[in-house]
Amino acid sequence: MMKIKTNPQKGIAILIAVIAVSAMLLIALAISDISFKEQVLTFFGRDSKTAFYAANSGIECALFHDFGGGVEGLFKFPTSTESSLPGTVQCANQALQTHVSSDANSAVTSFYFNVISEASSCSVVRVTKTAVGGGIQTVVESRGYNNTCDESRDPSDPALSDDSARNIERGLRMNY
Repeated sequence: MMKIKTNPQKGIAILIAVIAVSAMLLIALAISDISFKEQVLTFFGRDSKTAFYAANSGIECALFHDFGGGVEGLFKFPTSTESSLPGTVQCANQALQTHVSSDANSAVTSFYFNVISEASSCSVVRVTKTAVGGGIQTVVESRGYNNTCDESRDPSDPALSDDSARNIERGLRMNY
């Protein structure tokens, strides 16, 4: 009878090589996933900062005009002797049309503008004057976006954004 010699170590080298390559591939995939997530976070941080600065520009422009630096009486509360008519606001070297709605107790003036900078951004501003007791309370709200805006779309709607994956909104509100 003939004896067949078997080598129990035959093929072990390929098994070790497959395990080693699989482990290195797993480590490489984990590192690339972390790098991708870090890059996305960096883009969100940049876009968030752009939107915040746009909101800040909007509130600064409204405060400039409300405290007499721009058009006199642009955001005044309408009384029986004066009316709050649409006007223009000068922000970031742009003449902007305001939209006004009012009733017996309040007046809301709103406008928007594209902030001119390295990154495209937009600010939507709303100034509300309300009769409270014997005085007038003013609320200035400014919403900044990391995308430009125009009359045909609402910049807060991510479906209408140029880059809907990163449509960031930041807002500021001031009461006085």
